[in-house]
Amino acid sequence: MPIDRISHQAQAVPDALLEEAAVWNVRLHDPAAGHEQRAGFARWLAADPRNAAAYAEMERLWAALEAPAKRVLAAETAVASPLRPKRRLSPSWRWGAVAACLLLAVCSGLAWKGSLLDDLRSDYVTAVGVRRALTLADGSQVILNTDSALAVSFAPDRRAVRLFRGEAWFNVTHDAGRSFVVETPEGTVQVTGTQFNVRIVGGRVIVSLLEGKVALASANPRASRRDLIAGQQTAMTDAGIDAPAEFDAAAVTAWQHGQLVFYKAPLKQVVAQLNRYREGRVVVANDELRDLKVTGVFDTTDTDAALSVIQSTLHVRVFRLTNYLVLLR
Repeated sequence: MPIDRISHQAQAVPDALLEEAAVWNVRLHDPAAGHEQRAGFARWLAADPRNAAAYAEMERLWAALEAPAKRVLAAETAVASPLRPKRRLSPSWRWGAVAACLLLAVCSGLAWKGSLLDDLRSDYVTAVGVRRALTLADGSQVILNTDSALAVSFAPDRRAVRLFRGEAWFNVTHDAGRSFVVETPEGTVQVTGTQFNVRIVGGRVIVSLLEGKVALASANPRASRRDLIAGQQTAMTDAGIDAPAEFDAAAVTAWQHGQLVFYKAPLKQVVAQLNRYREGRVVVANDELRDLKVTGVFDTTDTDAALSVIQSTLHVRVFRLTNYLVLLR
C-alpha cells in the first residue's frame, strides 16, 4: 500500500495514539522482545479501543517501509568509513531501526500538519528549543516556551488569548474593568491580575499559580468550576478539573532560565520533557527503564548532554540511530 495513502488514513487516529503505536512497533520488532514487552503491549491495547486501530495503521506503514528501510541501510553500509566503529546490532534490528526512523518521521509529519494549522491561527509562535518574551498591548507580559502557539484578541470589554499548544508564563496587568482570559483546548483560566504558568501536554492543561487568584472553567459542561490560590496547581482534562495541589514553583518556572529540574522523576517523564526541546524523538524502548528515577538539572539547549548524564548514572544504553531518533535500552 502506498505510504501517502496510509498517512491519509492515519489522520483519523489522534497523533498521540499514532506515536504510542509507533513506539510499540519499535519495541515489538526488536528481536530481543520477550514476554514482558508483549504483555505490556496487550495492556496498552486493552486500555483504549482506539489503540488497536492506531497499531493497525502502524503495522501497515511498517510493512510499506520495510523495503525503503533496507535500501537506506544498504546505502549506509556501502558508504561507511572503515574507521567507523561497528554497531553492536543484529542485521534484523538494524533494518528495523531504520524503519523505525522512517515510521516516526511519518508520524511527526502528521503532527506537523496539526501544528501548521495552529501556527496559521496564531499571532506568536516559537520553534522547538526557542523561548520568546512578549509585552501585550495592555502591558501584560508573556513568555512562550518551546514549540508554542498563542493568539491574542483584545476588545474594550475583554482581554483574551488562546494557547493552542506548548507552554506560557503570564504576568497579567491588573484591569478592574477587563478580565484576562486564557483559552485552552480543555477550558479557560480567568484572572484580573496575577502570575501563573499554563502548559498543554498529552490532553492535559496544567495551571500553576504563583501569585493572585484565578478561576478555572472546564470545556466539559458537566464539570464544575474551580478557583486556585497562590501556590496551587491543577490540571484540566476532558473529564473536568483535578483537585488543586501544592507545587514546586522553582521547578515549574525553571524553563524560563533554560533549565529542566527533576527530583526522583521517572525516566519516561524526563524523556518526554527532553523531547520538547529537541528535533526528532528520544524513545524509551525498554519497559524496565521507564520508571527509573532521575534527579538533576539539565540545560534545555543541550539535551544530548542530558542523555549522556542519564547514560552514565543509570547505566542506560543510548543508541543514536540518526540525529532525529535516539533509543534508550
